Amino acid sequence: MSLYTKDHLLENKIIYFQPRNGYRSGIEPIILAAQANHEHKSILDLGSGCGPISLILAYRLPNSKIIGLENNKLHLELSLKSKLENNLYNVEFKNEDVCIFNEKYLNYFDLVLSNPPFFFENQIIKSKNESINNAKYISKEKSEKWFQNLILYLNDNGRALIINRFENVEFMLQTFRLYNLLVEITPILSFKDTKPKNVLLSLKKNEKYVEKTKNEIIIHSNSSKYSKQVEDWFK
Repeated sequence: MSLYTKDHLLENKIIYFQPRNGYRSGIEPIILAAQANHEHKSILDLGSGCGPISLILAYRLPNSKIIGLENNKLHLELSLKSKLENNLYNVEFKNEDVCIFNEKYLNYFDLVLSNPPFFFENQIIKSKNESINNAKYISKEKSEKWFQNLILYLNDNGRALIINRFENVEFMLQTFRLYNLLVEITPILSFKDTKPKNVLLSLKKNEKYVEKTKNEIIIHSNSSKYSKQVEDWFK
């Protein structure tokens, strides 16, 4: 039996390989990829996993250059396999620890997208699966470095977007408040009038630190169907 599955993104427009028994991507890459547009010429996928965000952007934005940084070698190999299978030449995947600052990316990117691990080590029982561990668990110290690098890699007019657990908002804001940023907080709800499970944070450099809360994203209109907004993001 193969260690990976051959799946698809954007209604079968993109072939996508991911581990059969490891971490398998959910809706988060779809939401993040939907925030990009043709004005974003240099894009960083920070912690790119098996590459769903980068693959979608390379397909949608042929005139943009996308770089995906990933530390897990299996995830990286599957990203490269998907890139070749789809004949995408405007995306580059690199084996790199995103928690270690890389000076060549300083003030470089128009857009940085990131779906970092949701759970902090020592607060939850970790999986024995390395793929799942790398994608879902992180120390608070490494998480802070991840966010710091994300900010430093933005150019002056750039924007960063992060999806994480709503319960982690205050922890993330503690790092962001050290910088002059406009931070927009968008709760993500599974259904209308429910408590947010995740959050989308938008960061832009600013004259001073400012926080704003935006209207929520609602994933489902009913128990079996995506909302119209989310449904369009899959296309």
